[in-house]
Amino acid sequence: MQTNNRLRESLVVIICILSIISCLAIFMAQQTNQYNTNFFRMQVVYIIIGFGTVFLLSKLNITFVRANILWVYLAMVILLVGILIPNPLVSTINGATRWYQFPGISLQPSEVAKSMFIIVIAHFAAKYERVIWKQLLITWSLVAVILLLIMRQPDLGTTIVYFVSAFTISILALKSTKLVITILASLVVAVSGGLYLVVYHVTLLEKIGFKSYQFRRIHTWLDPASDPNSFYQVDRSLKAIGSGTMSGNNSSSVYIPESHTDMIFSTIANQFGFIGASLLLILFMLFIHQLIIAALHMKNSFSTYVIAGFAMMFAFNIFENIAMTIGLMPLTGIPLPFISYGGSSTLGNMIALGTILAVIKNDDTSLSRT
Repeated sequence: MQTNNRLRESLVVIICILSIISCLAIFMAQQTNQYNTNFFRMQVVYIIIGFGTVFLLSKLNITFVRANILWVYLAMVILLVGILIPNPLVSTINGATRWYQFPGISLQPSEVAKSMFIIVIAHFAAKYERVIWKQLLITWSLVAVILLLIMRQPDLGTTIVYFVSAFTISILALKSTKLVITILASLVVAVSGGLYLVVYHVTLLEKIGFKSYQFRRIHTWLDPASDPNSFYQVDRSLKAIGSGTMSGNNSSSVYIPESHTDMIFSTIANQFGFIGASLLLILFMLFIHQLIIAALHMKNSFSTYVIAGFAMMFAFNIFENIAMTIGLMPLTGIPLPFISYGGSSTLGNMIALGTILAVIKNDDTSLSRT
């Protein structure tokens, strides 16, 4: 119990520090005068609301949630289906329908639903872990529905995040080493085949529902000279990071499109240099490390699967966001967890933290020993 409490406290402390960095970075991003809105003040409000959410969710009775898991899944499906049905609350932005629009605020359901998704998949993975075929059939049938709904928005980046989280839980739940190796080998073949189609036969993918702009980003990533306009954002990001030198560029801010959201790591590297960017990476590594330690420390498999799913979700988000700012990965709309500006992303991450704290607290009293 004392170990669990220490784990919970360390996670909260790390997120508090990351939240302070978020506010400072957003304030710095505003100094380029490219925005009229006071994003700094709004982010402070979002973080306060977020920590209130963390406090409430940390008291959650996980046994009750698992007993009503089908209702949780149904609520998630309704959230995601509702955004695809034409209605006054939904609007199309840049060809995508991802947000509910309320007076003064917007809500991206795919961000909020991440925690519900991981809880559901972990529950069924633990419940049927002794019957592999049943486990795979049920969990991936549930996963497929959610992935298709998110792809319809369309939101390829978030779809990949959901897939990676579910895949991690599924691999951990399998007790057959041969099956794990077979699945991993099949995934490598599938990804390689997908990349081949993207590069040489993209029209085939467009016929099954993918959008051309999604692949344009990949083509630009592979060959920046093919589309200088699309590479502009990454080019500005690289210049900002490079001009940050060792301790930061104190003379003037470098203009970076979306410097307070997707490209906020570039702002941090520009303003605080290699030292500041490295300290941020260390904090992220400590956070993921604590999640891994927590997953290994859990006594029932459900708790292990939930925390491992969150650990992979955050690790993938962090890697993809930072990698795209330095040109190692294609541009996506994935924000930097706990750092990027945004009400939906902040709330979604805080919901995840609250859920993790509740799972750690209820580890000994969860629905069963699974």
